[in-house]
Amino acid sequence: MTLKVDDVEVLQGTGNPAFYRMQQVKQGAEVAEHDDDIEEIESGDGWIISSDEVLRESIVRHEGSKDVIYSRINRNTLPVAEGCDAAACMAVGTWPAYVDSKNLDTVGVGHLITGDETYDCYAGVSDADVFKQLSDDLETHLAAAKRLAGQHAMQIGGNDTVQRFMTEMCFNIGARKYAGFKNGLRKLQSAVNGDGLYTYNDAADEHLDSKWATDVGNRANEMVDTLRALD
Repeated sequence: MTLKVDDVEVLQGTGNPAFYRMQQVKQGAEVAEHDDDIEEIESGDGWIISSDEVLRESIVRHEGSKDVIYSRINRNTLPVAEGCDAAACMAVGTWPAYVDSKNLDTVGVGHLITGDETYDCYAGVSDADVFKQLSDDLETHLAAAKRLAGQHAMQIGGNDTVQRFMTEMCFNIGARKYAGFKNGLRKLQSAVNGDGLYTYNDAADEHLDSKWATDVGNRANEMVDTLRALD
């Protein structure tokens, strides 16, 4: 997905770690259902897990919080998905379905609607369902990033910054499209493994030289700046 950082104002409350901890407590049993998957990601390889607050805050900030989605719908800068009554959703505090920048129906935190959801995406989605979906989506994209790092022989166990960057790239454009960033991944591999050929700044520049960076605007700059900070 989706919302350019340039286009969204981060409203009060967005990015507050206590908010995400509260959501995790509210989800309780739902989160517990995925304990086995979480254990696999945690199992001694130095990788972050789907509850990583820095990753979650970055993705919510870039995709758009509920307040930001409400604001953009009210300003007519974000189309509402067909079949969704956004006014009714906002009246009761649920998340309306909208059309993202690629003309795809989306709901919650950048979740592309597939039809396989356990809830009605067009009837207004609760906070609990949205944040459970986010956890599920993050587990999927973390696993994809981990596979991609392995394919490129990146030794990033314990390198939370690169793990978060690669996971958010997979979240934003999908692992298949990110795998097409051959030069960017080659330079990131070099920086990670410290072979002296390329730096994190080189990898950052290469990622910015892409249609993705043009499409998402300042989000790209914010993401690659986390890599630059490693040099």
